[in-house]
Amino acid sequence: MTAHQRTYRLTITTADGQPLCHLLIHREPPAPATPPAVAPVADAPAPPTAPVTSAEDEARMTDPQKRYLFRLLAQQGLDAKAAEGHLTHVFHVSTLREVSRTSASQLIEQLISTQKEAGHVHA
Repeated sequence: MTAHQRTYRLTITTADGQPLCHLLIHREPPAPATPPAVAPVADAPAPPTAPVTSAEDEARMTDPQKRYLFRLLAQQGLDAKAAEGHLTHVFHVSTLREVSRTSASQLIEQLISTQKEAGHVHA
């Protein structure tokens, strides 16, 4: 068994503790390391409706917002590099430093909503 394989055992018992059946679940090893396509988040909501502006006085996305977006995308199977590429595509920017705090908040809310509907939220 490799480091990525796992076996889970589920035992169903009666109220007095007598086993009725055992179920073994084998987790498949992850696919070979290939850069994930943007497809895993194709079902993600549309980009925030408020356009990202380059006004100097608009507050930029905070580091906690950025970390949370990366964590939400990691739950959808994207590694850090793929998540950054996805976010720059969604926000139509060349770097994440250009993303406004408001736009980041809107996308976070949309991703949480989508994942709640799919039953995948791990706060």
